[in-house]
Amino acid sequence: MDRWLGIGGFITGIVGLVLTVYYARKAEELNLMRKRLEWADLQAAANDLGRRIKAEFPPTAIIAPGLPGATFANLLSAEFDNQPPVFVGTRTWREDPHDPVESSGSFLFTTAKWIVTIPMAVLRYRDGNILIVDDFVMSGDFLERLRERLVDEGVAADRVRAASVAVTRVALKNHKAPEYYWWLADSDDFFFPWGRAR
Repeated sequence: MDRWLGIGGFITGIVGLVLTVYYARKAEELNLMRKRLEWADLQAAANDLGRRIKAEFPPTAIIAPGLPGATFANLLSAEFDNQPPVFVGTRTWREDPHDPVESSGSFLFTTAKWIVTIPMAVLRYRDGNILIVDDFVMSGDFLERLRERLVDEGVAADRVRAASVAVTRVALKNHKAPEYYWWLADSDDFFFPWGRAR
């Protein structure tokens, strides 16, 4: 009898070890998947956010600060019946050796990391709902500065909201997060299809 109990304990131990290794690998695979958002994730984000935004704040115009945000803004705008225009700005790292792109048809502002220009044409929609769309909100400083600038240009504060695919706890804690986001990221240690989050 003791022999059978010993064999049963040994088999149970082996099965437990095998299952531990199996589930550890599965967890690692899931973690790696979460470190890279794929196009299917972005489409799911656009569907989910589009449904919420359409019900609460149908945009008259969309502003994207640069190409990464514009890529997602394009997916998101397709979720709205009226297909609002998407105004795409340019953003340059402050440390970038190139001069920022500025023209008489845009306004420029800076944050700790970015130099951003936004087309002035978006102000034609100042009486409607303006939705700022970006791929990732790390600290929320950019988002706060753009909101302030739009209000300075005559847009009512309650007419400006923001959406992003991902946001960090830092932006949430500092009350600088977008009203709409799809995924809460622990850090900027992940990738979009177009490159590293930043």
